[in-house]
Amino acid sequence: MAPFRQTTLPAHLNPAKHAGGRPTDYRPEYCDAVIAAMSDGLSLSAFAGLIGQGRDTVYKWIRAHSEFSDAVSRARAARVLWLERKLLRSRKGAETTAAIFALKNADPTEWRDLKHTEHRHVVSADMLTDEQLNAIASGASPADVGVIEGDFERLED
Repeated sequence: MAPFRQTTLPAHLNPAKHAGGRPTDYRPEYCDAVIAAMSDGLSLSAFAGLIGQGRDTVYKWIRAHSEFSDAVSRARAARVLWLERKLLRSRKGAETTAAIFALKNADPTEWRDLKHTEHRHVVSADMLTDEQLNAIASGASPADVGVIEGDFERLED
């Protein structure tokens, strides 16, 4: 037995304490606030700083509150709209480059760099050795046969 008498309950057993730890700082009015802030071009991280919260806290709210998650989704679209309008108003130079950079990060599915490479190979049967033809007929891997020699030409864009 302990040499002292316990006069208070441990925190995890005390029903008067908030269940699950510290109460949330989330407020329903943040739904409208995030849309307003991101409609002016601010990022979600900047919104977190604007309301005095950490970015991780805001992401927890997205997972915990469906109405906030929906508001953030609409706010992201509003931010892309703001950035695209900024790009359309900008002149050549650093402002244009900055707007494109921001759009690539804000909406990478629509603003990514696409690279297209086309490969065409023309191989006729008379260019192949008997060993290569037998390998192709038997379904062997090209690595088992070796390199197939041929001519190529580079196409310019």
